[in-house]
Amino acid sequence: MIDLVDVQAGKPSISIPIAQVGVSGIRYPVRVKRGDREIDLLTEIDISVDLPATRKGADFSRKIEAINEIILNRKVVPSIEDLSQEIARKTLEKLEYSDGCVVKISADYLVERKTKRGSPIVVPYKIKGETLLIRGKPSHKFVGVVVQGMNACPCAMETTRSLISSDFPGNEDLLSRIPSITHNQRNTVILTMQVPHEKSVEADDLIEICEKTLGGSLYSLLKRIDEGELVYNAHKNPKFVEDIVREIAAESAKKYSAFPDDTKISIESRSDESIHPHNAFARIDSTLGSIRKSIASS
Repeated sequence: MIDLVDVQAGKPSISIPIAQVGVSGIRYPVRVKRGDREIDLLTEIDISVDLPATRKGADFSRKIEAINEIILNRKVVPSIEDLSQEIARKTLEKLEYSDGCVVKISADYLVERKTKRGSPIVVPYKIKGETLLIRGKPSHKFVGVVVQGMNACPCAMETTRSLISSDFPGNEDLLSRIPSITHNQRNTVILTMQVPHEKSVEADDLIEICEKTLGGSLYSLLKRIDEGELVYNAHKNPKFVEDIVREIAAESAKKYSAFPDDTKISIESRSDESIHPHNAFARIDSTLGSIRKSIASS
């Protein structure tokens, strides 16, 4: 019989606690049932725990065991954020030396839509579920989405409007009433909302909030008229990344008006620049209460 040494349980040569130790990129098929609809998702899971200063290493296999026991014993799950919560609880049951666990789950989310002309399309999104669980305390769940759209630069638009006015004098009134030339940017929005106790957040609602600000999502099939309308609509309502995160924050506060003030929200807008070798981004990390106060004082 081989005597196996538990190296992880040994004392480290440097006794410093570690905030997060874990594994990432674990892939599992998951079936989600929301109401009468069932969706099959290929998920990617990241899981981590804290490690005390007195222990050399964490038991990675027990984290995988926790995932297996939850996912493989369930036919369907109500949501990926609920799944992340169950995995976090199971992990802390197995790792008595850890006080906290973080589980993040993401998946591609493909939605069938139709263009304004009736052409069938599939729009790709990414959805996220996350749980932060501290032993003996209530868990914190989050739902997130990643949406791609298009924005047009308002600064360059005003500059080109002035240049056109200089080249074609006498048309200032018309130019002030129509969109002008500017550069386009592919914009990626990441919206994450905390799910308060006894509340729910639908990923589809978060996607709708993002698309309302962006003027729609990007998709592969664009006929000429669809392409023209996408560009025209973006130029009719040009936005900085700063405008995008602020508008999404305001829309989220309106949509979730019944949520408590301490509900956390994170919004990030990233623009892939077309005239610079760098990109632009803006981010808001706040609570619904803080956003409500800011809007009320505007």
